[in-house]
Amino acid sequence: MRLHRLVMLPVHRLILALAGCMKSLAALAGFADAVVRGDGESMTYAVVSGCLAVLAWSAYYGLGLGGRDGKAVRLISLLLVTLLAVAAAAYAPPWPGPSWVPLVLLPVVASLLTGAKAYAGCMIVYLPSFAAAAYLGWPGGGLETGDDVLSAVSRISLAMGSVVLGAIVLTARRQRDRQSEARALRQQRQQLVNMLQCFISVGERKTQTSRAEIERMSALMKALYAECGCEGDRDWEIELLSLMHFVSRVKLPDYMFEKEGKLSEFELEIVKEHCFMAKELCEGVPGFAGIQTAFLYHHERVDGTGYPYRLKEDRIPMLSQMLGLAEVFLAMTTERSYRRAMSRTEAYEEIRKLSGTAFRPDLVEALGRTL
Repeated sequence: MRLHRLVMLPVHRLILALAGCMKSLAALAGFADAVVRGDGESMTYAVVSGCLAVLAWSAYYGLGLGGRDGKAVRLISLLLVTLLAVAAAAYAPPWPGPSWVPLVLLPVVASLLTGAKAYAGCMIVYLPSFAAAAYLGWPGGGLETGDDVLSAVSRISLAMGSVVLGAIVLTARRQRDRQSEARALRQQRQQLVNMLQCFISVGERKTQTSRAEIERMSALMKALYAECGCEGDRDWEIELLSLMHFVSRVKLPDYMFEKEGKLSEFELEIVKEHCFMAKELCEGVPGFAGIQTAFLYHHERVDGTGYPYRLKEDRIPMLSQMLGLAEVFLAMTTERSYRRAMSRTEAYEEIRKLSGTAFRPDLVEALGRTL
């Protein structure tokens, strides 16, 4: 259980915890060496490592208060880890070993804590700084022999490899984030569909129509979308709009579906409210902005006499016009208790009369080609 909680920690806290553990172990190793050999350098190393361990653990707990996470917290963590790496390189252990290794690993740490732009900026500073330090022979003495020059070149090569590795890690992170976002969008979409499907039977009883109308509307809108040469795959949006349009009728009083005459002003206001259903369900949900907009404006007319905002011409989204046109066509070709259903040809002739006033002329022509 504790291991699971540790794995679920934010990445900046995991890195600080790792740094704290490493410096704690280094302090213990230095202290043990000082006790065994009585070496003053080992004791100095143990004290410095202990101070760095305290700094790492303080940052671990301090930056974890209140579940803090975000760009600022991660940048602070990166700065602290850089400070720890520089200090660890400056105060090398008294026993043989490359003290510059933590510096080489900094690009990988940066790739875990920053985004693409911040990473690029960090590497612009990191590579020249590391190369200059390696050229000067730091940490360690100056460059005096050919072996020292070769060592510096090896360090710089490792640093460049670490930068490339960091870029790979960053790319993998971005791909994982995109996959997580896509998976979350699919889950949200399915949850919304499942919820709306619960109301289909209610809509059938209220309107005395069949759920087959959802498929007919979806098929007609897809045909219009393809005929108009629109770019992008929006099938799932069209299917959801068709389902939502059918279910939105449950908000209306039963008697309005049997009324033959014109609606009163009060009844018209009630009808207008159903345009806001998508906004009520999808507002603020990433990936559903197109659904919200298309449904909200599907009763707007190109001459500016529609509702709810009296938009005109190109200000009305194409998908909204398609939904409105499909709604009118299906209403005309569906039998009601108070009138017969029109034929497809009759319905199209009636819709042609609305070309340029209610619907875009090119969209009306596209409808004629699809029938």
